[in-house]
Amino acid sequence: MRRHLGFASLVIALAFPMSAARGQEQVIGFEAMNAQTVLDGYAGFAWSTGLHEWALFTSGPFARPSSGLANAVSDEGSTLMFSKPGELFDLTSMFLGEYLSGPPDRTEINSTIVGLRDGQVVYSMDMIYDRTAMTEVDFNWTNIDAVSFGPIKGRILVDDISVTSTPEPATIALVASGMLSLVVVRRRKSKGNAIA
Repeated sequence: MRRHLGFASLVIALAFPMSAARGQEQVIGFEAMNAQTVLDGYAGFAWSTGLHEWALFTSGPFARPSSGLANAVSDEGSTLMFSKPGELFDLTSMFLGEYLSGPPDRTEINSTIVGLRDGQVVYSMDMIYDRTAMTEVDFNWTNIDAVSFGPIKGRILVDDISVTSTPEPATIALVASGMLSLVVVRRRKSKGNAIA
């Protein structure tokens, strides 16, 4: 009975570090901002700022939050991005829409969204945006450090970006060595009990 309890406790002890090593999932909404633009560093990411920046809207024609009260909006005719320089993350999904001024028969805007790692394009998706609603788009891109939108003819509306930080190899190695230490300690304890 003791052996089974000891094994069960070892399994539980090993499960906690592995769940920590998988990374942290987060959904980036824009309700927590008390500004008119997305500030660099928001939610742990670098955001395009300056001449071409992400604006925040809670009302008017640019406001179409998929949840909460606010969404981010691109400038017209710009290329924008969000990134985590020096860190990898996975992009699962995000809600996207568009605002395009002009007559209703004006063609929908389209642009390319790319996932980058160390400045190299590793994923690319051509998008046609919905002019009337926010639509959830699945990406399932892994191990990227930046997402770039553009060039954009209209304004892209973005909300609820679902990302997971990717553990660094050093973190995984640390967790693995901790697990190995637990196994070694458990074996030594078992051998010591068997001799006595």
